[in-house]
Amino acid sequence: MANDRADKLSAYGQDHIHAYLEVMTGPERQQLLDDAEQIDLEKIAELYGSYRASRQQGNEKKVFEAAEVLQLPRTAVFAAERKRLAFIGEKMLREGRVAIYLVAGGQGTRLGYNGPKGCFPVSPIKQKSLFQLFSENIMALRRRYGAALPWYILTSQENNAATCAFFKEHNFFGLPADTVQFIIQKENPSLDLDGRIIVSPHKKIFKNPNGHGGSLYALKDSGALAEMAARGIDEIFYFQVDNPLAKIADPLFIGAHVENRAQMSTKVVRKVDPAEKVGIIGRVNGRLGCIEYSELSQAEIEERLPDGRLRFSSANMAIHMLNRGFVEKLTNDPDFRLPYHIAVKGIDSLAADGATVKKIDGIKFEMFIFDALGFAERSITLEVPREDEFSPVKNASGADSPDTARAAMIARYRSWLQESGKLHAVPDDLVIEVSPLYALDPVEFAEKYAPPATLPSPLYIE
Repeated sequence: MANDRADKLSAYGQDHIHAYLEVMTGPERQQLLDDAEQIDLEKIAELYGSYRASRQQGNEKKVFEAAEVLQLPRTAVFAAERKRLAFIGEKMLREGRVAIYLVAGGQGTRLGYNGPKGCFPVSPIKQKSLFQLFSENIMALRRRYGAALPWYILTSQENNAATCAFFKEHNFFGLPADTVQFIIQKENPSLDLDGRIIVSPHKKIFKNPNGHGGSLYALKDSGALAEMAARGIDEIFYFQVDNPLAKIADPLFIGAHVENRAQMSTKVVRKVDPAEKVGIIGRVNGRLGCIEYSELSQAEIEERLPDGRLRFSSANMAIHMLNRGFVEKLTNDPDFRLPYHIAVKGIDSLAADGATVKKIDGIKFEMFIFDALGFAERSITLEVPREDEFSPVKNASGADSPDTARAAMIARYRSWLQESGKLHAVPDDLVIEVSPLYALDPVEFAEKYAPPATLPSPLYIE
């Protein structure tokens, strides 16, 4: 058995692993052996081959085009169409044909937070975590539509235990525990530039999550897709953990997606600052996808249309509608597989002496969910107001930070107060937070809200 393992490692150029095993004893040795045996060496060799090929061929010439965007602003002109599409989405929700899928495998390291990013406290007054805000949104949606709307949460090997413990500690924020399912994302070994598997300072194979594109395969591997089919769920609302303004299971978005029989659809906000480093939904060599900021030339980044808008302005929010049948096809057909993207990054590596740690250039392989757009025969790209739906928490300070997200939340709730028509004026310095369990949107807020004689600040409404 040991000889078979040694031969196989050697056949795939990974016999260096034996040098580590020779200097390890007991549990460490067994841990590394167990890790190595779980690796698909044939797949790793194939991925490294793709890295070598990309190095030899150089960068592929790409032609970029702007995507067709559906715009439905909240104006009288579009009121009837918005109502019609939202009615379709609400019907889907009431019939229980929509599942909710949150990608939450990241840690809060960049925020200076020790733990899963979803546990990070973000709301302006109550300091609710991202997970609590999403939970309250989902509870309110279930109450409104009288449907189960099962919630699937993608975690990582790194944060799954802490995420599950957080939900249990908070009694799932009032949601029935059996309606929330955690799925662990798979990982890929990272390689050095010679194609050899890297051993981490923890004396294990160094692995990285297989990217948000891997979230689709996780649905299949976990049995979630089969479960959805058995429950009559046809559509999946997908979003990522860092956006507290995400309008979860938005009926308008669902309606536009279903009305057009789309297989995968995307929400975008309009990019107004050329310097904003954000992916753009557009066409790459004729196929719909996401254009990375670094792929555009400076001239393309700054190019404007006759009306003054940026030509490449459809900023990706990482919010999608996915048809379940489309995801099944994508994950079952080997000729339909998402491509791997390759990144070379500094990785802490254990030397073969089993003691020395050094940083080396390592190759990471990830799949991106937006590549699935290129396989969709029909797709909708819906533009929504940034101030209503997008303020990601990515950095500890500056742009896309907790401070900017809290300011955006306060501004949104102040606008709800103003739109309600129940106050002559809303103070500019009013700090306000509205619980999702009180209102999910300005219409519901206006129906419920009765202002007090004096308006306190901070103001929390629940």
